[in-house]
Amino acid sequence: MKTLAQVICLMLFMGTTYGWCQDDVNASNEEDEKIRRLVEERRLLEAEQAKIPTSLDRGEMVNPELLDVVTDNSIGVRFEEKDAYFRILELARKTPLAEQEEYALNFREARRLSNPKYSRLKPEKFPIFVDLFLSPDVYRGRPVTLHGVLRKLTKFDPGPNSRDVGEAYEGWVYPDDGQSNPAVVIFQSKPDGLQVGGDLSEEVRVTGYFFKMYGYEAQDVARKAPMILAGAIEWRPGPGPYVPQALGPEVYLGLTMTIFLVGFVWWQSNRREMTSAIHPTEADFRSFPPIETPTKSSSVGEKLTETHDE
Repeated sequence: MKTLAQVICLMLFMGTTYGWCQDDVNASNEEDEKIRRLVEERRLLEAEQAKIPTSLDRGEMVNPELLDVVTDNSIGVRFEEKDAYFRILELARKTPLAEQEEYALNFREARRLSNPKYSRLKPEKFPIFVDLFLSPDVYRGRPVTLHGVLRKLTKFDPGPNSRDVGEAYEGWVYPDDGQSNPAVVIFQSKPDGLQVGGDLSEEVRVTGYFFKMYGYEAQDVARKAPMILAGAIEWRPGPGPYVPQALGPEVYLGLTMTIFLVGFVWWQSNRREMTSAIHPTEADFRSFPPIETPTKSSSVGEKLTETHDE
């Protein structure tokens, strides 16, 4: 009986273990199938997006159909947005900067004239950043020009892509009319001499395509900033730190000669004064009291003459 009970227990244990293993296998197969379906859906999505041209007007604006997947205020760049993200970076790199600036200027002027609040202002007084912040849907996919101060710059690898976008830079720019609110600028070409770092104060001008309102964490508070995708930024270097220049030998020689001449003139002047003090003007002893050259003491000589005459 004891042996039979042991056999039964062993069979029950093996059956239970097999059931557990089978459940794990089934769950694993279901998870693999789910991943395969997700990958296939994304592949089909990318294939469909690839058929959509990035721009219909040679870079004046991004094809709106390509931007349907873009969502404002989301943290970072979502997977669904990646294709549009890389394609716009490619467009920003290939479209001449002068053309982007012209497109941005024309659209800014149209926005100014359409708003009675700003239509009477000079074009340069139009608060482009404020208008962009309040109306992101209107600006999405259009070139925008911002001028301000670059406070932070980092270099990063954007990851694998089919648009030849290699290493890129992320800059945090505080526009002139941003009221201490930043814009996030992604660009691919950095000016020579512009340093990467987190404590900058560099004057820059940026022209690129507005992509989305970019969500980010700031001191445990969720905030948003316009994200601009650009080919490059324009940098206006400020005055560098003062570096003392070494003086050449001719400067030292000139200083030595000057000091020598000043010293010689001073010595000659002192020498004349000392000589006149030791050897006063020679007196005429043919009469008494001697007749001296009129000096401050001449009044004393006059008194002596008067005394002698008496």
